Order: sequence, then structure tokens, then C-alpha cells
Amino acid sequence: MLEKNIATYEDNRGSLTPIDCKDWEQVNVSYNKKKYTFRGMHYQTNPPQTKMVKVVKGRIIDFLYDLETKEVLQFDLLNQQAVLVPDNYAHGFITLEDETIVTYLVKGEYNPDSEHSIVWNTIPQIKETIDRYINNSELIISDKDMVGK
Repeated sequence: MLEKNIATYEDNRGSLTPIDCKDWEQVNVSYNKKKYTFRGMHYQTNPPQTKMVKVVKGRIIDFLYDLETKEVLQFDLLNQQAVLVPDNYAHGFITLEDETIVTYLVKGEYNPDSEHSIVWNTIPQIKETIDRYINNSELIISDKDMVGK
């Protein structure tokens, strides 16, 4: 089930998100210097990976692409908001603020031989959303994500 609000508790001091690490093989932290940085659309097949993605600082548009139905889900995530990405989805995001930090908890051991990516602008809903925010010349993206795999 997709969840936008993973249990995060807030009070006058800030926030706390308890995470049970026994189910997660890997923790990633993505630091993004500039707004309009795009990362994705990534997925892994053997083994498939489930991810919990949380914005620690900044704002992103988070994209989930169902590999079976081709449905696109997107979430506007701000500081301390999170989404669960099931293992049958490709995932990516674009930052909307400088200095954005995103963490990923990943279930499923990393296997570089079975990692894949879909070029973002081949998915019409994602291209349309990104085009609403920016001119393609402003997009910051890796060579790897430009060509897919």
C-alpha cells in the first residue's frame, strides 16, 4: 500500500520518525545542491527492492511508475514527509529547492546486474509535470539517467 505519511511525530522541538531497521538492507542519503535535480526512474528486478523515501530537507516531486500497469503516481513531498515505494514500481524525483536532502531505506539486497532505469521523458505524465516546473535546459541529470538501462 502506498503511504505518503510514514509515522512521523512532531512537536515544538521538531520531529522524530522511528524506523525499524531489521527489515532494511541499505540506507542511502541523497544530497542535491541545486533545485531541478532529477534522479530516476530506477528499479531493480533481482531481487526487487522496496524503498521508503523521506525528504529530510527541502521539497521534491516524487514519481512512482507501476511497471505492470504503467500508472504514474506523484507526490509533492516537503520536509519530513515520506512515501513507501513497492518493489514493482520504478522511482524517481525532482528537487524543487536548493540543498535538498532525501533518505532512502531499501529492502532487497543491491544487485548492480539487475538495476534498470527508464528515461524520464518517455513517460508522458512525468514529462508533463517536469515541463510545468522548468525548461529542460535547467534540468540537472546524470548521463546514466538520460539514456536509461
